[in-house]
Amino acid sequence: MRTWRRWNFLALIIILALVFCVPSSFAAGKGVRDGKVEVFAKIPCEGFIEGPSYCPEDGYLYFVEIEAGWISRVSPEGKYEKFYNIGAPGNLLGPNGMIYDSKRKRLLIAHRDMGIVSLDPKTKEVKTLAHTYNGIKLNGPNDLTIDSKGNIYFTDTWGTSISNPAGKVYRLDGETGDLTIIMQNLAFPNGILFSPDEQFLYVNEFGANRLLRAFMINGGKACIFLHVFRHFDGGWGPDSMGMDEKGNLYTAQFGGAKVYVVEPNQGEIIDVIESPIPDATGTDNARFGGPDNKTLFITEGFQHYIFKVRVKNAGLPIPVR
Repeated sequence: MRTWRRWNFLALIIILALVFCVPSSFAAGKGVRDGKVEVFAKIPCEGFIEGPSYCPEDGYLYFVEIEAGWISRVSPEGKYEKFYNIGAPGNLLGPNGMIYDSKRKRLLIAHRDMGIVSLDPKTKEVKTLAHTYNGIKLNGPNDLTIDSKGNIYFTDTWGTSISNPAGKVYRLDGETGDLTIIMQNLAFPNGILFSPDEQFLYVNEFGANRLLRAFMINGGKACIFLHVFRHFDGGWGPDSMGMDEKGNLYTAQFGGAKVYVVEPNQGEIIDVIESPIPDATGTDNARFGGPDNKTLFITEGFQHYIFKVRVKNAGLPIPVR
């Protein structure tokens, strides 16, 4: 009897260890993937690639070549071609984050030297939307998003770090063109996205290896309750990110060869999408695309890969509604 009780006690300890040591989301089988991670394209270029942006009108996946200043694209069959050279006057001074504005049918680009720029995929017309704040040139935009009213939010990143937390988040008014600072004192702010209802704004603070969340007020012109939503492990820090229709965040961990999937309620990691190439560790962005918006495209900067994986939930369009 004592032996039986001892084994029952040991079994209980093992079960409790499994429950508490393994994230509940994994134990419950709540992973987001619906297929394996594959190589979509290997880009024959030098320097980093970033900003994957799917254009449903032509079926191409657009992305940036930072050092070379190219906006390039890949066909649905995986064929690579250069599309438009927007310019890069020096090392890492070119385009970085990019999104496809599904309402206005344009690419929006965070360019370290030029500021916030739009590019029409049909006409290749380029417009500079923001370049200075109070007459002073921006430090260097890194990533951006847009709300349902056409207001653009972007991270101004370059020259900031954990020892110099001078990074900011700006709001560019879609009607007046006015710039407003809505977050500051950040250590290399990077990826930025809204929740599906636009009540929350998420920002990856790369320099501190964490994801921040703030509550939006005054019609999106200000935010309150800025707090740490999730700390990350490994790599250099969280880079750019995408979101699915349920509000799950897919944040690329640069230097970590993975994408963390974070649920929007408690900030739990519910899946980890790993690079299929062991030394392709420069995972810098994860965005949705494809005809049904259920393909996640992941850019990798060091080895110049674009990966793809099918997921269960469709991506959230940008803007969100």
